[in-house]
Amino acid sequence: MADGITEYSLGTTFAPHSVCVGNAGKLWVTTSNTGTTGSGCVVRVNPLRPSELSYANHSHMPRLSAGIMKDPLGGSKVWFAAPAPPQQQDPIVAMLTTAGYPITFYPLEDDAKAESIALETTKVGGSGTPTYEYSLLFAEPVYKYVGVLPITQSGAGQVEKMHVEHNTWLWDVAVSTDTDGKTHTYWVTGQTNSNPSRTQNGLYKRAPRQSTWEHIPLPGGSAQKPYYVKVDTEAVWVTATNPNQVLRLNLNTLRWKERNLGTAVPQQLTFTPNGEVWVASSEGIHVFDGQMEEEGTTIRLPSGGKAKGICVGSDGNIWFTNPDRKTIGRYPTAIAQMGAPSRLGRTQVVSHTETVLHAKEHADAPLVAEYVADGRPIPGIPLTCRIEAEGATFDDNTRERVILTDQRGRVCLPPVYAGDVEEEALLSVGLGNTEPHAATTLHIRPA
Repeated sequence: MADGITEYSLGTTFAPHSVCVGNAGKLWVTTSNTGTTGSGCVVRVNPLRPSELSYANHSHMPRLSAGIMKDPLGGSKVWFAAPAPPQQQDPIVAMLTTAGYPITFYPLEDDAKAESIALETTKVGGSGTPTYEYSLLFAEPVYKYVGVLPITQSGAGQVEKMHVEHNTWLWDVAVSTDTDGKTHTYWVTGQTNSNPSRTQNGLYKRAPRQSTWEHIPLPGGSAQKPYYVKVDTEAVWVTATNPNQVLRLNLNTLRWKERNLGTAVPQQLTFTPNGEVWVASSEGIHVFDGQMEEEGTTIRLPSGGKAKGICVGSDGNIWFTNPDRKTIGRYPTAIAQMGAPSRLGRTQVVSHTETVLHAKEHADAPLVAEYVADGRPIPGIPLTCRIEAEGATFDDNTRERVILTDQRGRVCLPPVYAGDVEEEALLSVGLGNTEPHAATTLHIRPA
């Protein structure tokens, strides 16, 4: 399988950490070291021409950068974690993806840290027009809390802090949501640590209406150390060391399944468009079915090094970082090619609230869609949302935007504004051009 991997150099200076897809299909890569000036860097990669790089490494850039995600409201920005040394910039950063790459820091404690970030989507309002609110989640290990940072059009709100009572060093956080779209359960991994002293490994759960966190021991015993966590609609997935394993906790039965990786040290993981789970590791990439029924397969990196960050591109390809070789790699999955298998996922309409819009009016949430593969919704899939029209546009005057499916595998199209043209505007959403898009028609009529 390694024959399909192609790796692209990011230069000789910066070691890549995490990778995400942004607007216009561009990839954004954080880095875990500093340049000659002492500043850090975030790298923009054009997936159509991966050697076309742009470096955001101005003097205000944090020295270290880690987990990263695109702006859920569709703004020209990305959000990332910056686990910087004490007394430096705060660890939650928003960076505009426009010229100059200006950044905004969100104040926390002087020596606060964050290794990774996640997205929480909440459905608000009644049974009429659905509206959604978005928050950034992060695990802060020094002061032991999970932070919830509301994201708004103007930036972000105040951080809500859910303190974790256990003596553990927090690492990564994920969220699962009930079918009402409003009720959340939070999951965070925690590790032993020497300075400051932390004595407990495990997964921690905070269910709705609970004010404390439940400790869930890992199946490998008290010495097993968890790292990254993701949640789909059926299970919690965790990577862990000592022993090196990928773990799956069934949300209904709370029973574990585990797969041994031998000497491979697992890192980040992602859900893929055909319902699989791909895990980066020190020996390559490991592929598991969504139920973890089989042992899984391993994709070796053809030129050595280690895989660290991993994500799905807007065309369905898998992208990963290789810090040792200072490269970013692409694996062209079958879903992104002609002749994709029948197990291919698909996008389907959940609801559409407006069918008629008058000139100069707008619809706040015109279409909600869901991405389903192997019989279940898949979070974190970058769907391309489009408007085919002469006058109608999204709220930022564009007609195409990439939006990640939320923790329930859904996307809500951004507000659509009618122009002064009478027309039939086609709204559609799907995974790049790999599938027929789910679509609905918005009839634009005179005022």
